[in-house]
Order: sequence, then C-alpha cells, then structure tokens
Amino acid sequence: MSNIGYDSIYDIRFLIKRGIVLTPPLLKTLEAVITLKKVTAEDVSKYTGRARTIESRYLSRLNKIGIIAKVKEGRRVYYIEPVQAVQEALRKYGENIIVEQLAHQISLPADIVKFIVELIRAGKAPSSTQSVGNA
Repeated sequence: MSNIGYDSIYDIRFLIKRGIVLTPPLLKTLEAVITLKKVTAEDVSKYTGRARTIESRYLSRLNKIGIIAKVKEGRRVYYIEPVQAVQEALRKYGENIIVEQLAHQISLPADIVKFIVELIRAGKAPSSTQSVGNA
C-alpha cells in the first residue's frame, strides 16, 4: 500500500483508502485519545462524559480498525495515540526492531506502523507533546 502524500494516518484520503468510516461517537473517542495520548477507558469516559463501558467498546473498535494502539501493562489496558505508541516502542525496544514485531507489541497493523516509522525517520511525525490535529 503506497502512503505517498499522506502526512498522518488521520488524513481522510488514508482512511478512505483503508475503507474506514468513523461515526461521530467514534470521532469523539478518537479525539480523546489524540488529545490525552495514553488513556484507559475510564480516562476517556471522564473526557467525553459517556459511560466507561461504552468508551471501552469504542476504544476496542478503534483499535480493531487500526487507528489507535493498545498495550497491556499489568492489569490495565492502555490505548495510545499511534505516533506516540510507535515512538515509545522504538525507545523501549530499539530502532532496529522489525516492523512486524513492533506492530505486534503495540497491537497495530504492520503497514500503519511502517508508515508511522517512515514519518518519524523523515522528521514529519508530530512530537509526542503535539496533537495530530496541530501538526
């Protein structure tokens, strides 16, 4: 899959090419993850004002379609903005980790991880303190 010309995995052309359609409730949950960077369902629930069980379901859906990362730390499950997840994983596992292994560690599709790694190496990825919408 060629990602030439995309600056973000949230670029509408990128999403359409992958067949991803986001409903307003999913967009609100995604906004929370992009803003807060690393969250639990409880964190998103507080941000959106919706029930934790609903947010848990939306977070799981966003992870399954491949646009937010998921990492289990102890008993907690964290959902992470993908660029930050890749940056953290590269720091943790080293720059030479194989993309497929990195993708497995953060529960994201390998093609998306590869795209983000390419953005990072090209210096085009937003910093971990900057939201994607402000990139």
